[in-house]
Amino acid sequence: MSYEKKTQETECDENTQNVLKGRKYNNSRSKKFLFITISFVAVFAVLLSPVFNIKQINVTEMKKYTKDEVCGIIGVELGENLFAFSSRNAKKNLLADTYVEDAKITKKFPSTINIEIKERKVRGYVPYMDSYLYIDEYGRVLEIKGSFTDPLPVVTGLNFDRFQLGEKIEADNKDAFDVVVVIAQVMTKYDMLDTVVKLDVSDTKKITAYVNKIEINLGSVTNCDEKIRTMAEVVKKIPEKDRGSLDLSDLSKPIVFKYLT
Repeated sequence: MSYEKKTQETECDENTQNVLKGRKYNNSRSKKFLFITISFVAVFAVLLSPVFNIKQINVTEMKKYTKDEVCGIIGVELGENLFAFSSRNAKKNLLADTYVEDAKITKKFPSTINIEIKERKVRGYVPYMDSYLYIDEYGRVLEIKGSFTDPLPVVTGLNFDRFQLGEKIEADNKDAFDVVVVIAQVMTKYDMLDTVVKLDVSDTKKITAYVNKIEINLGSVTNCDEKIRTMAEVVKKIPEKDRGSLDLSDLSKPIVFKYLT
Protein backbone atom coordinates (compact mmCIF):
# COMPACT_ATOMS: atom_id res chain seq x y z
CA MET A 1 0.00 0.00 0.00
CA SER A 2 1.37 3.31 -1.01
CA TYR A 3 1.97 6.06 1.55
CA GLU A 4 -0.54 8.39 -0.17
CA LYS A 5 -3.36 5.81 -0.05
CA LYS A 6 -2.65 5.03 3.61
CA THR A 7 -2.80 8.72 4.50
CA GLN A 8 -6.18 9.09 2.75
CA GLU A 9 -7.60 6.11 4.66
CA THR A 10 -6.37 7.61 7.95
CA GLU A 11 -7.97 10.96 7.18
CA CYS A 12 -11.23 9.20 6.28
CA ASP A 13 -11.25 7.32 9.59
CA GLU A 14 -10.65 10.53 11.51
CA ASN A 15 -13.52 12.31 9.71
CA THR A 16 -15.83 9.39 10.45
CA GLN A 17 -14.88 9.49 14.13
CA ASN A 18 -15.45 13.26 14.27
CA VAL A 19 -18.90 12.86 12.72
CA LEU A 20 -19.79 10.14 15.18
CA LYS A 21 -18.55 12.26 18.10
CA GLY A 22 -20.58 15.22 16.82
CA ARG A 23 -23.73 13.14 16.59
CA LYS A 24 -23.14 11.73 20.05
CA TYR A 25 -22.65 15.25 21.47
CA ASN A 26 -25.77 16.57 19.74
CA ASN A 27 -27.79 13.61 20.98
CA SER A 28 -26.53 14.20 24.51
CA ARG A 29 -27.33 17.91 24.33
CA SER A 30 -30.79 17.20 22.94
CA LYS A 31 -31.50 14.74 25.71
CA LYS A 32 -30.30 17.24 28.31
CA PHE A 33 -32.46 20.01 26.84
CA LEU A 34 -35.44 17.67 26.69
CA PHE A 35 -34.91 16.69 30.33
CA ILE A 36 -34.71 20.34 31.44
CA THR A 37 -37.81 21.21 29.43
CA ILE A 38 -39.81 18.33 30.87
CA SER A 39 -38.60 19.17 34.40
CA PHE A 40 -39.53 22.82 33.96
CA VAL A 41 -42.99 21.96 32.66
CA ALA A 42 -43.50 19.49 35.51
CA VAL A 43 -42.47 22.03 38.17
CA PHE A 44 -44.56 24.74 36.53
CA ALA A 45 -47.56 22.41 36.48
CA VAL A 46 -47.08 21.59 40.16
CA LEU A 47 -46.76 25.23 41.16
CA LEU A 48 -49.94 26.13 39.30
CA SER A 49 -51.80 23.18 40.73
CA PRO A 50 -55.07 24.00 42.55
CA VAL A 51 -53.48 22.35 45.56
CA PHE A 52 -51.48 25.55 46.10
CA ASN A 53 -54.42 27.92 45.72
CA ILE A 54 -54.97 29.98 48.88
CA LYS A 55 -57.87 28.48 50.82
CA GLN A 56 -57.39 30.10 54.23
CA ILE A 57 -56.17 33.51 55.43
CA ASN A 58 -55.69 34.03 59.17
CA VAL A 59 -55.44 37.64 60.37
CA THR A 60 -54.86 39.04 63.86
CA GLU A 61 -58.04 40.73 65.09
CA MET A 62 -57.74 44.51 64.89
CA LYS A 63 -59.80 47.41 66.19
CA LYS A 64 -59.20 49.58 63.14
CA TYR A 65 -59.49 47.12 60.24
CA THR A 66 -61.53 44.04 59.45
CA LYS A 67 -59.98 40.92 57.97
CA ASP A 68 -61.28 41.84 54.51
CA GLU A 69 -59.80 45.34 54.80
CA VAL A 70 -56.40 43.90 55.76
CA CYS A 71 -56.54 41.57 52.75
CA GLY A 72 -57.36 44.58 50.59
CA ILE A 73 -54.34 46.49 51.89
CA ILE A 74 -51.93 43.69 51.01
CA GLY A 75 -53.77 42.69 47.84
CA VAL A 76 -54.59 39.03 48.41
CA GLU A 77 -57.72 36.98 47.80
CA LEU A 78 -58.81 33.41 48.32
CA GLY A 79 -58.13 31.26 45.27
CA GLU A 80 -54.87 32.97 44.32
CA ASN A 81 -51.72 30.92 43.92
CA LEU A 82 -49.68 30.77 47.13
CA PHE A 83 -46.37 30.93 45.26
CA ALA A 84 -47.45 34.08 43.43
CA PHE A 85 -48.13 35.86 46.73
CA SER A 86 -45.24 38.05 47.92
CA SER A 87 -44.95 38.18 51.72
CA ARG A 88 -42.31 40.88 51.44
CA ASN A 89 -44.48 43.25 49.42
CA ALA A 90 -47.47 42.52 51.64
CA LYS A 91 -45.52 43.44 54.77
CA LYS A 92 -44.26 46.61 53.10
CA ASN A 93 -47.83 47.66 52.32
CA LEU A 94 -48.94 47.02 55.89
CA LEU A 95 -46.07 48.94 57.48
CA ALA A 96 -46.96 51.94 55.30
CA ASP A 97 -50.20 52.23 57.28
CA THR A 98 -50.00 54.44 60.37
CA TYR A 99 -52.11 52.01 62.41
CA VAL A 100 -49.64 49.14 61.91
CA GLU A 101 -46.62 49.07 64.19
CA ASP A 102 -45.27 45.73 63.01
CA ALA A 103 -46.37 42.78 60.91
CA LYS A 104 -45.34 39.18 60.33
CA ILE A 105 -46.62 37.26 57.30
CA THR A 106 -45.95 33.57 56.83
CA LYS A 107 -47.02 30.97 54.28
CA LYS A 108 -48.15 27.59 55.49
CA PHE A 109 -48.12 25.12 52.64
CA PRO A 110 -50.03 24.10 50.76
CA SER A 111 -52.78 26.76 51.00
CA THR A 112 -52.68 29.00 54.11
CA ILE A 113 -51.43 32.52 54.89
CA ASN A 114 -50.97 33.72 58.47
CA ILE A 115 -50.89 37.49 59.08
CA GLU A 116 -49.86 38.70 62.54
CA ILE A 117 -50.23 42.44 63.14
CA LYS A 118 -49.14 44.60 66.07
CA GLU A 119 -51.65 47.42 65.99
CA ARG A 120 -51.31 51.02 67.13
CA LYS A 121 -54.48 52.13 68.89
CA VAL A 122 -55.98 55.57 69.30
CA ARG A 123 -55.66 56.76 72.90
CA GLY A 124 -56.76 60.36 72.55
CA TYR A 125 -57.63 63.32 70.35
CA VAL A 126 -55.86 66.64 69.96
CA PRO A 127 -57.97 69.52 68.60
CA TYR A 128 -56.27 71.13 65.61
CA MET A 129 -58.03 73.94 63.75
CA ASP A 130 -61.41 72.42 62.79
CA SER A 131 -60.25 68.83 63.08
CA TYR A 132 -58.94 66.29 65.56
CA LEU A 133 -55.61 64.50 65.48
CA TYR A 134 -55.99 60.88 66.47
CA ILE A 135 -52.94 60.00 68.59
CA ASP A 136 -51.64 56.82 70.19
CA GLU A 137 -50.24 56.67 73.73
CA TYR A 138 -46.90 57.97 72.49
CA GLY A 139 -48.31 60.98 70.68
CA ARG A 140 -47.98 59.59 67.17
CA VAL A 141 -50.57 61.01 64.78
CA LEU A 142 -52.48 58.08 63.32
CA GLU A 143 -55.27 59.89 61.54
CA ILE A 144 -56.97 63.26 61.06
CA LYS A 145 -60.74 63.64 61.14
CA GLY A 146 -63.29 66.38 61.56
CA SER A 147 -64.94 64.64 64.50
CA PHE A 148 -64.63 61.69 66.86
CA THR A 149 -67.02 59.03 68.10
CA ASP A 150 -65.14 56.85 70.62
CA PRO A 151 -65.02 58.29 74.17
CA LEU A 152 -61.29 58.93 74.44
CA PRO A 153 -59.42 61.80 76.14
CA VAL A 154 -59.50 65.13 74.31
CA VAL A 155 -56.17 66.80 75.03
CA THR A 156 -55.67 70.57 75.08
CA GLY A 157 -52.68 72.67 76.11
CA LEU A 158 -50.10 71.17 73.76
CA ASN A 159 -48.13 73.88 71.98
CA PHE A 160 -47.06 72.87 68.47
CA ASP A 161 -47.05 74.54 65.08
CA ARG A 162 -46.94 71.54 62.79
CA PHE A 163 -47.16 67.79 62.73
CA GLN A 164 -46.63 64.90 60.34
CA LEU A 165 -48.97 61.98 59.85
CA GLY A 166 -47.43 58.84 61.26
CA GLU A 167 -44.93 60.75 63.41
CA LYS A 168 -44.95 61.90 67.03
CA ILE A 169 -46.11 65.44 67.72
CA GLU A 170 -43.17 67.70 68.51
CA ALA A 171 -44.71 69.97 71.14
CA ASP A 172 -42.87 73.04 72.45
CA ASN A 173 -43.96 72.15 75.97
CA LYS A 174 -42.57 68.64 75.80
CA ASP A 175 -43.21 68.06 79.50
CA ALA A 176 -46.92 68.50 78.79
CA PHE A 177 -46.84 65.78 76.21
CA ASP A 178 -45.04 63.41 78.57
CA VAL A 179 -47.90 64.01 80.99
CA VAL A 180 -50.44 63.11 78.31
CA VAL A 181 -48.66 59.83 77.64
CA VAL A 182 -48.65 58.88 81.33
CA ILE A 183 -52.29 59.84 81.92
CA ALA A 184 -53.53 58.07 78.78
CA GLN A 185 -51.81 54.85 79.82
CA VAL A 186 -53.19 55.01 83.36
CA MET A 187 -56.70 55.86 82.13
CA THR A 188 -56.56 52.77 79.93
CA LYS A 189 -55.47 50.71 82.92
CA TYR A 190 -58.47 51.81 85.00
CA ASP A 191 -61.00 51.67 82.17
CA MET A 192 -61.58 55.43 82.11
CA LEU A 193 -62.17 55.37 78.38
CA ASP A 194 -65.91 54.74 78.57
CA THR A 195 -66.68 58.46 78.72
CA VAL A 196 -65.22 61.59 77.14
CA VAL A 197 -62.51 63.09 79.31
CA LYS A 198 -60.96 66.43 78.45
CA LEU A 199 -57.46 67.13 79.68
CA ASP A 200 -55.84 70.56 79.93
CA VAL A 201 -52.07 70.15 80.23
CA SER A 202 -51.04 73.72 79.49
CA ASP A 203 -49.66 73.86 83.05
CA THR A 204 -48.13 70.53 84.03
CA LYS A 205 -48.30 71.46 87.72
CA LYS A 206 -52.02 72.16 87.50
CA ILE A 207 -53.41 69.47 85.21
CA THR A 208 -57.16 69.75 84.86
CA ALA A 209 -59.52 67.00 83.76
CA TYR A 210 -63.14 67.46 82.71
CA VAL A 211 -65.54 64.51 82.97
CA ASN A 212 -69.18 65.14 82.11
CA LYS A 213 -69.80 68.43 83.99
CA ILE A 214 -67.14 67.86 86.62
CA GLU A 215 -63.89 69.81 86.78
CA ILE A 216 -61.10 67.82 88.42
CA ASN A 217 -57.85 69.30 89.63
CA LEU A 218 -55.15 66.62 89.35
CA GLY A 219 -52.24 68.87 90.22
CA SER A 220 -48.97 67.45 88.88
CA VAL A 221 -48.43 64.01 87.40
CA THR A 222 -47.00 62.83 90.72
CA ASN A 223 -48.96 59.83 92.05
CA CYS A 224 -50.84 59.81 88.74
CA ASP A 225 -51.83 56.17 89.06
CA GLU A 226 -53.56 56.71 92.41
CA LYS A 227 -55.18 59.95 91.25
CA ILE A 228 -56.68 58.43 88.11
CA ARG A 229 -57.88 55.39 90.02
CA THR A 230 -59.55 57.65 92.60
CA MET A 231 -61.05 59.79 89.85
CA ALA A 232 -62.51 56.69 88.17
CA GLU A 233 -64.10 55.53 91.41
CA VAL A 234 -65.52 58.92 92.42
CA VAL A 235 -66.88 59.91 89.00
CA LYS A 236 -68.93 56.71 88.78
CA LYS A 237 -70.79 57.74 91.95
CA ILE A 238 -71.70 61.24 90.72
CA PRO A 239 -74.81 61.61 88.51
CA GLU A 240 -73.96 62.80 84.98
CA LYS A 241 -76.14 65.93 85.30
CA ASP A 242 -74.43 67.18 88.47
CA ARG A 243 -72.03 70.09 88.04
CA GLY A 244 -69.14 70.64 90.38
CA SER A 245 -65.46 70.23 91.06
CA LEU A 246 -63.07 67.81 92.71
CA ASP A 247 -59.59 68.46 94.04
CA LEU A 248 -57.39 65.38 93.73
CA SER A 249 -54.09 67.25 93.73
CA ASP A 250 -53.37 66.12 97.31
CA LEU A 251 -54.88 62.76 98.17
CA SER A 252 -53.85 63.07 101.80
CA LYS A 253 -56.73 65.52 102.19
CA PRO A 254 -60.43 64.57 102.30
CA ILE A 255 -62.03 64.33 98.87
CA VAL A 256 -64.98 66.69 98.67
CA PHE A 257 -67.26 67.24 95.68
CA LYS A 258 -68.16 70.92 95.46
CA TYR A 259 -71.40 71.57 93.65
CA LEU A 260 -71.67 74.49 91.27
CA THR A 261 -74.89 76.42 91.37
